[in-house]
Amino acid sequence: MALLKKREHDPYVLNFLNEQTEPVHKDIIHEGMKNILKPSEEDLSLVKESNGYSKFKDRVDWSLCYLKQAELIENVSRGIYQITDFGKKFLEENPDFNFKTMKDKTPYLQNRKSKKTDNEIEDTEISEETGSIKISTEEYYESIELEILNKLKSMGESSVDKGTKFEEICLELLKKMEYGDIERTGGAGDRGIDGILTMDKFGFDRIGVQCKCYSSGNIRDDEITKFAHGLRNVGGMNRGIFITTTDFTKQAKDVVSENKDVKIILIHGYKLAKLMREHQIGVEVMETNYIYNFLI
Repeated sequence: MALLKKREHDPYVLNFLNEQTEPVHKDIIHEGMKNILKPSEEDLSLVKESNGYSKFKDRVDWSLCYLKQAELIENVSRGIYQITDFGKKFLEENPDFNFKTMKDKTPYLQNRKSKKTDNEIEDTEISEETGSIKISTEEYYESIELEILNKLKSMGESSVDKGTKFEEICLELLKKMEYGDIERTGGAGDRGIDGILTMDKFGFDRIGVQCKCYSSGNIRDDEITKFAHGLRNVGGMNRGIFITTTDFTKQAKDVVSENKDVKIILIHGYKLAKLMREHQIGVEVMETNYIYNFLI
């Protein structure tokens, strides 16, 4: 099937979410649309000139934006979506709906007007045929952060990149965040500490850093325990930062909250990508839009 226009993805996305038994991440929705719509490899290779983001994913993302404004789906957490009860009822009554049906029978237009604030950056509305609508800053940032995370996860498939390049990225980020002097200690025999942040000029106040680049699979409790042991017994530190491209299991988070001797901050993949975008690590701002509010 040829690449659909933006508004043509809506029924496919809503039907896909209706078939899910639990909330799913945007990555899974992208894959689901690939399996259902079967775009050609040529279409999948198309990217936007402005930011290099996949046109196919971009159009699926727009549908998520439309459906959310219509209250047919909702975000249960960052990047995670599920169909609403209203969405299920709407789909049952309008199985072959189009964009006009959605505008007429949902709060879509009302929500678009009420959520249009000075904090939103708007794209130019081109025409009904092209399917271009206005997008909020948050929605745009989320697409950039997701792409950053996907690129980071791809490093997890290379032993070289995840062992050196990823550590360098994380330490560069912490340096950009003005944490203090940073020493890279990763490599053979690092005993679970990839870097050390020195918070004072004499080196008394130190924070250990562990960086784990995985393409899948969450950080387990034993990895946290090993890191805490390395901080306390090897590095003589009582504070640490654990950074990963994936997430942490509940048991791992419990170890952190229950450990009274060592304070550990956990940074999962989505938070890492957000920090990288905010501090321009691995990305750069090409254009800035200014939104003005009248004070007179």
